[in-house]
Amino acid sequence: MKVTVEKQPKSTLKIAITVPVEQVKETYEKTLDTVVKEAELPGFRKGMAPREMVREKTDTSKLYGEIINTLLQTFYPQALKENKILPVSNPKVEIREFDLAKDFEFVAVVATRPDVKVGEYKKALKELYANKVKQISEENVKKLKEGEKIEEPHVHISPNDAIAEITKVTEVEIPDILIEEETNRMMARLVDQAQSIGLSLDQYLKAQNKTDTQLREDYAKLAEKSLRAEFALSYLVKEEKIEIADSEINDAILASGQDPINFTDQVEKWYIKSVLEKNKLLSNLIEAAEIEGGRTGDHNHE
Repeated sequence: MKVTVEKQPKSTLKIAITVPVEQVKETYEKTLDTVVKEAELPGFRKGMAPREMVREKTDTSKLYGEIINTLLQTFYPQALKENKILPVSNPKVEIREFDLAKDFEFVAVVATRPDVKVGEYKKALKELYANKVKQISEENVKKLKEGEKIEEPHVHISPNDAIAEITKVTEVEIPDILIEEETNRMMARLVDQAQSIGLSLDQYLKAQNKTDTQLREDYAKLAEKSLRAEFALSYLVKEEKIEIADSEINDAILASGQDPINFTDQVEKWYIKSVLEKNKLLSNLIEAAEIEGGRTGDHNHE
C-alpha cells in the first residue's frame, strides 16, 4: 500500500491511497468465496453450487461494491494508523479507479483537530459579571428615583453567557468538512422533528418563508458557532486540568435510569464524561469570576 498525505487549509488532510492489484485480486477471491457460501441456486444445496456458475449469476455491480467496501474498510484505517492520523470527521472518499486488473486508488479527505488559542477568558468573564452588576445597580437607582421598591440583586453568569464570552476570545479555524457534517446532522434532526408533527420539509420551509439553501446557510452558521464553542471548551478542560471521577460518571448513568454495572457502551460513557468535564469547567470559571467580581460567600449558590 502506498500512501501520500497532503495538508489542506483549515486542518484538513487529503490522503491518497493506492492498494496493489494483488490485494485487489485477493479481496475479490475472498468476497466471491463468501458469495458462493451464501448462494442458493436451483438444483444445488446452499453453498454447494459451482463457483463459476455463482459468479455468472451474481450481480457484478453489487459484487464490485462489496469488494470496494472491503478495501476501504481495510486500507483506510491502516493508512491512518501508519501515518499517525487522528481524524475528527468521517472521510469524504473519492474512488479514482477500480479495475480487478489494476491497483485500487482512492482519496480520503478528513478533518483533524484544529489549533485553538483562547485569549484572556478569565478577564472576559470577570468583566461580564462586573457589567451585569453595574447594569442592575443602575436599574435599582432608577427604581429608587421613581419610588419603586427594590430587592437585593442576585447577579449570575449563566453557562450560555460564559460560553459566548469564551468563544469571543477564541481563535480557531473550523474545518469546512466538520461544518458540513454538523449542518447535515441539524438538517436531518429538523426533518425528523417536522415529520413527527406531520410536516414535510417543504411545508416547514414554506411556513418559515425560507428556501432550502437559506435554511442550510443558517444551520451552517449555527454549526460553526457550536463547533467553535466545543473546541474552546475542550481546550480549556485540559488547560484547567479538569478531572472527572468514575463515581461521577456512574452517578450520571444512574440519574439517566440505567445501571452503571451493566453499562458497556464506551462511546456513550466517553460522551457522558465529556459533558461532565465541560459542566465542571463552566461551573468553576463562573464561580471564580463571580467571587473575583465582588460577590460575597453568602451568594455563591443563589
